[in-house]
Amino acid sequence: MEYTHEPYQKTVGEAWGASLAEGDTINLSSTRGEATSTTMRTFLALCILYFFTRVEFASCQSTAEPRWLFAFGDSYADTGSTFNSTASWHVPYGVCWPGFPTGRFSDGFVQTDVLASTLGLVSPTPLREVCEKLMFTLLAGVNLAYAGTGVPPRSGWTDYPGMEDTVGIFSSLVTLELFTPEVLRRAVVFVSFSGSNATSNASTLEDLFALSPEVPLLIEKNLRTLYSLGLRNFIVTSLTSVNCVPESAQMTNYTGCAKNASVDELIANHNQLLGIRLANLTTELQDSSVLYLQQTEALSYVAQNSAQFNFTEGFKPCCTGHCGKVDEIGTPLYTVCANPEEHVFFDHLHPTEAGWRAVVGLYDTDSKFTQFATSLTAWLGTSNPRAENTRITYLVFFRG
Repeated sequence: MEYTHEPYQKTVGEAWGASLAEGDTINLSSTRGEATSTTMRTFLALCILYFFTRVEFASCQSTAEPRWLFAFGDSYADTGSTFNSTASWHVPYGVCWPGFPTGRFSDGFVQTDVLASTLGLVSPTPLREVCEKLMFTLLAGVNLAYAGTGVPPRSGWTDYPGMEDTVGIFSSLVTLELFTPEVLRRAVVFVSFSGSNATSNASTLEDLFALSPEVPLLIEKNLRTLYSLGLRNFIVTSLTSVNCVPESAQMTNYTGCAKNASVDELIANHNQLLGIRLANLTTELQDSSVLYLQQTEALSYVAQNSAQFNFTEGFKPCCTGHCGKVDEIGTPLYTVCANPEEHVFFDHLHPTEAGWRAVVGLYDTDSKFTQFATSLTAWLGTSNPRAENTRITYLVFFRG
């Protein structure tokens, strides 16, 4: 597979994020686990304050109105919102594109990027880069997904925000009137919680079963909040295929999915309850449009039929060991394959870009993997497509 990405350039926002992370004045993330939800809010407040003290605005009218994308979720959706101590900011992540780490848990693109490309949208700006994007160009959306998070905040942890925290941050952006009502009405919301971090909220399988009905309810609650803020179009994924990811498949020597009926039952219960909650939204919220992506089945299908998608490894990850980690003298604690594009998975949990392209391709070509619409692009064509010929475009003038 050839990688035909646009050139990636490190941004001022990334450099600023790095300096803050390593600085003595504002310690955002000197070690993994210090990027608290409070810190995220503080970072956003500092960013907005910095922005409004440096620029003046003028506005003009534009007739071209692109659809924006807003993302919420965990590492399956995160395109670089975490801070620099996270493994995804270290080699070998980003090995295929752009050739260095960008905060994505993949060799290149993650699901959010591939989904955006399939829909003809721009992949949304990670939260940590919002400040710079506000200053130098128009946003095409915001990615508030955060690797390691869950729907409820992780029990005993303060460093990973729950979905309600990130929805609260988004609400602050709306309050600042960074998006017009028309932008919000036509925007696409992508919500992807893989479930790989659910065990942090439960010590036993029984606890996980008790958590199962709570998570779909919380997702529904947060989607209703987003609806109240003006958003109307929602894409939501089911859980990952827990028994098929390499972390589980290693029990079969990477020859197939692990066999765990209890886990299968738990996932099926969650996915069914989430489908019911999403169906409620479509009937109760006027002018809403919902697409439910069957991620569990799609990822399982790609892994178990890997040759159909030109993969040589359906279950064995490209990166084995402690990906992104080195010992005290800098020796990698992992090994990386020479052909990531031939692996469905890049590490113990996360697909390669090629893996994500195969999964998203199923969403767009096979109706078995979508609910409430026959495909991704078919859904997009019916989800509040009308565009008003008015848009506020900010022209930025820096004060001397």
